[in-house]
Amino acid sequence: MDTRIWIGLVALTTVAGTFGTGPGDAVSSASVEIADTELGLSKTSVEDVPIPDVFEYSSTDPGSNDRAERSYHTAPPMITHSIQDMVPITQDFNLCRDCHVQPDMLGQPIEKGMPVPAPVSHYVENTKDLYMGRWNCTQCHAPQADVKLLVDTTFTKDQ
Repeated sequence: MDTRIWIGLVALTTVAGTFGTGPGDAVSSASVEIADTELGLSKTSVEDVPIPDVFEYSSTDPGSNDRAERSYHTAPPMITHSIQDMVPITQDFNLCRDCHVQPDMLGQPIEKGMPVPAPVSHYVENTKDLYMGRWNCTQCHAPQADVKLLVDTTFTKDQ
């Protein structure tokens, strides 16, 4: 008999013996049971309904705070000011455009209190018009709140 076939049969027999080959040989379900506290990220019972702490978004006025550090190189900038009276954002009502759609500011130094201009990727090519696929600002840019993480993270950004 070919050596490869022999090794395959030995491996198959070993696997079959480990898991059982029939109803009488099946491994007890109690021996492979996983506690519900070991499932998922929260490490609590699946029957528990965790209630996150109440938090508030930033209430500062635009231009009165520092820019948020980006989580990673290509991350969209976070919104560090209140957007209370600016949402919902629609194609017809977008107060973000009033401050941030400033193509003439691209490449210029930005001082505290100045709006960060929307990047070149947000404009129609070779124009100063906002590309209408970018009108929903909060799809990528999110307001910030000082909250406790529900799940710890080991994420570190690249330098």
